[in-house]
This record gives sequence, structure tokens and C-alpha cells, in this order.
Amino acid sequence: MESVKDSETKMAKLKPKDTIMRHPQILDEALHYFKQITTKVSLKGNLTLIQHLTKIESIGLKHGIPADGVDILLRLALSGNLAESVNTRILKCLIPATELHQNCITSAVSLFCTGKSTTSTRCPSLCHLLYLLTRKEHVKAYRVRSLLELQSRKGLQPHILGLLSIYKVFCPELVSLTLPSRIKMYFRNSKLLFASELKIIAKNNSGDPVRDYRLGLGESMNPPPRSVKRKWNSNPYVPVSSSTIWNSNSNSFSSRNTTCPMEKIQTFSQLLENILKLELPAQMGCVIQSPLLLNFINCINEDDSLLRLNYWLAFTLHEECAWYTGQKRNKQEVEAFLNTVIHTQKFLQEGLSGSEEFLYKCLPSWNGNYCTQILQLISWIPLHSFSDIKGLLFETFMQLFVSSSLNFKIDVLRALKDLLQNWLVKHSVCPNSTDKNDTMSGLMTSFDDMIQFTGRLSTLGIQMHNSSLLLHVILDFYKLVSDVYVQSYLPLIVLPPPAVFYAALLCTDSVNLNQLCYIMYRYRENLLTAKNNEQLKTSHVLLNISSQTFQLYNQYLTAMVGCLWTSQAFSQDNHPQGIKMAPEILEKAGVPTYKKTFNIVFHPALLSFAVTFLRDRLSEDKMFELNLLKGQYWDEYIEFLYGEGMTDLKLFLESSVNRVSSKKTAS
Repeated sequence: MESVKDSETKMAKLKPKDTIMRHPQILDEALHYFKQITTKVSLKGNLTLIQHLTKIESIGLKHGIPADGVDILLRLALSGNLAESVNTRILKCLIPATELHQNCITSAVSLFCTGKSTTSTRCPSLCHLLYLLTRKEHVKAYRVRSLLELQSRKGLQPHILGLLSIYKVFCPELVSLTLPSRIKMYFRNSKLLFASELKIIAKNNSGDPVRDYRLGLGESMNPPPRSVKRKWNSNPYVPVSSSTIWNSNSNSFSSRNTTCPMEKIQTFSQLLENILKLELPAQMGCVIQSPLLLNFINCINEDDSLLRLNYWLAFTLHEECAWYTGQKRNKQEVEAFLNTVIHTQKFLQEGLSGSEEFLYKCLPSWNGNYCTQILQLISWIPLHSFSDIKGLLFETFMQLFVSSSLNFKIDVLRALKDLLQNWLVKHSVCPNSTDKNDTMSGLMTSFDDMIQFTGRLSTLGIQMHNSSLLLHVILDFYKLVSDVYVQSYLPLIVLPPPAVFYAALLCTDSVNLNQLCYIMYRYRENLLTAKNNEQLKTSHVLLNISSQTFQLYNQYLTAMVGCLWTSQAFSQDNHPQGIKMAPEILEKAGVPTYKKTFNIVFHPALLSFAVTFLRDRLSEDKMFELNLLKGQYWDEYIEFLYGEGMTDLKLFLESSVNRVSSKKTAS
């Protein structure tokens, strides 16, 4: 028998054309030899084995192995009949020249399970295969235990951790193991494993190199461009999935399959037709980039998808966006990802616990980065018991608020208004979606505590800054609060703190005064509706409004009517923190008409309207004689105010002033 060296020398001397002409015959001889091996064969001194192995390697790396040959060699490499080094060499040159048979892969998986091949040969590949095939129904407690036992023997192996990671995605409650954050990739990209070799084989076989390469990888003729961005930008439509690998050229999904992969869904109508048999991809990062996937999550009733999404989101936010880890990240990429998360929550109309967990961790060390995005994330915190999140979030929030600028305070109050709005929408749409251990009383306490907390921030902001814009944002919050009973069917009525009410009542701009009028009008409507429902027993929830609530509203109403209508601003107000003063003190101030200072003629917020009204009707020497408005021009001036946009002032006066006047008449 000629030596291996002589054989290799002869093959090297062959011309390329001769090699192409003769390689089928050479390959057939080698495959015939390997097919005859059914028992263990030693490598030492076996020149025939080495000779045929060299032929297989030479031809496989240049021209590929036909499907039948791959089947023969794969079965042999996994049979345990050859040395480990020989098996490794065979597996490295198994580059298919044509499409493989389904039975070839099935047989390989079966041989994996026999345990004949060594662990180093089968375990990484088997874990990778299971990683790609695993669905939620496959995750069982005994399988998790087996993997954990294997890990305890083998140590932290990436392929074992990779399979555990997909188990934890589907069933976090079964995998308590904390996965190391330093491991970013558990498996090599199988599509790039033989990428360069496939191109060479396509060229050597005189085919279209681009087309052959794509078909070898199972890709479409127009593959999407590779993204160089982080993992949250991964392509949601994987070209090949475990469900369709045997029918990659088909445009329809086989009816024999019980599930439908999402990459087959291209339109919303297809989504609706297959909604009951769809499954989410293993890579949850693609969900937030796909409207179809978000629609799917919105439509299904199971919690599996949100559980997986929240697990992935918490991990990704911690790894890629958290400044408390000390890692530097690209600012534009982080902002883009946070905006995507915000868009996802808006689309779902629901806060995600993954982003909530991120906020709890990052706010204590927040340096103000990504302020817009962080505040928007705060506005989507899920509805909880306020006592549960007060220490985790709002106490830190209070410290940030005290030391912040005016603009930041305004943004914070807007975020809290959006948070309340989202909570109210969630309660209105899904009144029974709160925590199973929470009661309606506990829910009311959560809303009340959240509103009271915002009231304390509002009081603090008013004391620190004299800003009309700040006051407008605060009143916008209480415009929402004033209507929670009628509009949101929430049996709760919370009035603004005195600092907010009196700052709005004595403000110098008409917009805020007009807004206060609307708020007081809506509080009146909500209080009357709640009282009537309670008397008629028509309320679906027992509403016990305390006497203090009615007393506070009446104090505010008295002060407001005294200012705007009866010109008794400093005598009728009986609130402890109100503006009532002794007459002698006011007389010492030197203001002769102090009683009229805040009526609808002399009020600083309405004074410009009064002057404009008189200027258009009287001569210039009389345009500042505001007392003339109390006479023949009174009704006309009131209508003028309404026409200038003070429509909420009209609502307040028509609903409250007439009622007060009628009470005086009756008495």
C-alpha cells in the first residue's frame, strides 16, 4: 500500500481540471471505505484510514460533500467507532454540496441521544439545537434539574448556560440561577460557520456563487442587511426557523404543524387568521421593533409573552443603559432604545415591569442623563400599592425635586400627571386587573397617596418659584384629579392643597384663573353626583366622602366667590391658610379699595380685559374709570369676558354664584 505522503503528493500534482474530473470517483472510494466501518477502528498505524480521511478533507473543503455522503460521514462521526481526533476532522469538512435530506438530521439527533460519541463532540451542538427548537411547553422542571446537575460537573460552559437562558426566558420561576452578564454569546452563529467555504464551493462548482451561497444557508434571495447595532435592533424575521427548515422554498405554512412561526406573518390579516397557532420568536428583542408582534401580545390573553418580554427588557436595560454600572455607552443608541421601550409601552397601553425594575435601580444614582426618556418611563409605572413603590421611587424623586431647576420640576409634574392618567385609564378599562391581594380600599389608598404626594411637590414648587408655567402644569394635574369620579368611575375626590388654590386664585394671568374656575366647577359636579348616588344607593362602590372634604370645598368656594363676585376677599375667607385679614391691617396698607382688589373688574388677571373694554367704548380720559363697569356696562362686560375666552369663568359663575345668591335670598 502506498504511503500517505505519496498519495498526497500525487493528488497535489493533479491539475485542477483533473481534480474536478476525478473527485467523484475518489470521493466514492473514500465513502465506500467509511461506510464499511461498523466497529471500532484504531487510528494508530492505519494508513488506509488516514488516506481516505485526507481525500474527504480535500474534496469536502473544495467541492463539498453530497447529501448521501454527509449522511454516511455524520453517522460515522457520531457512532463512537473512530478516534476523537478523526471525528473532529470529519465534522469540520462536512460542508454540503447539495440540500440535505431530512433523515440525515433526524439520524444525527438520534445518535446524539445514544451517548456513543464523546461529550465534547455532542454536548455543545446538542445544546445549540435544543436552544433553537425549545418552546415554552418543552420546559420542564426535571430538564432544568438535569442541566443544573450537568453544569455543576462541567462548570460554567457557555452552551449549557445558553440552554438555561432560553429556559429562564420561557419559565423564569423554574430557573433561579443568575446568568453571568459577561457572557454575551452562548453559541457560534451557525449561518457563518462555513460561510467562506460555501462561497469557495459555489465558485468551484461553476454555479452562481451568490445564489448557491444563499441557498446553502437557507436564506432568501434578498436577505436584509446586517445590522451593526446592539441586540435590541436584531431582525425580527429570522430567515430559517425550526418549523420551516424542511420546506424553505414553500410560500405557505404547512397545515400539519400545530404552530406558526412569526416570520411567516407579513400582514395584519394574516396575524388574525393565525392568531391561535402563532408563537413568539426566541429572541424577544425583536418584539419591540415589530408592530405585528406587539399586536400579537396585545391580542393574546396569556401572560407568557409579557413575562418573557419583561425578563429580556430588565436584563437589557441593566446591561446597556444603566449608568450605575460604570460602563460607558453610546448616548444616541441608548436614547434610541429607551424611546423604543417608551413607544412599546404606549402601544401596549401598559407599563412593563422590566422598565420599572430598571427605574428602581437607577434613580438613586441618577445624574440627569436621558431626562426626557426617564420621566416618560416613570409615567408608565404599573399600578401598584403606593406604599410598595414609595420607598423605592418617590422618596428619591422628592430629593431630586428639591434640588432641581424650575424646568425639571415642570417636567416631573407633567410625568406624574401622565402617570395618573395611565393609572386611571388602566382602572377604567380593566377595573379588576390590579394585584390579586389588593382590595378596592387599597386601590383607593394608592390613588389618594399618589395625588397627595403630587400635592406636596406642587406646594414645594410654588414656594420655591414664582412661575405661571409651573402653576399651569400643576392646575393641569388637578384638572384631571377633579373629574376622577365622574369620568373614570373612581370613588375618590381629592381637593388641591391650599398653596395651589390660593396661588391660582390670586395669580396675575387669566389662563390660570380660568383653569381654576373650571376645576372648581368640576369638583362641584363630582361632589353633587357622588352625594346623589350615595343617597339613591346607585353607586356600585360605597363612597364615604368625609365631612372635611365638603368643608374644604365650601371654604374654597366662599373665598373664590368673595374675591371674584361679592368683593369680600379679605372678610369672607375662613380657611386657616386663607387671606382673611383684620380691617385695621388692610387700612394701614393704604389701599382704599382693598375689598374690590380681586373682583372680576380689578383682579390683576382680568384688569387688562376691563381696560380694553372701556377703551373701545369711551374716550381716552375715561378708559381707566373702572367703576363705570358696575353700572350700565356690567352685563355687557360679563359677556365680553366670556367672548375673550373666559368660558370656564362663565361655568363657575353660572353654577356657583347663582346658587350662593339663592341661598342668601332664602335666608
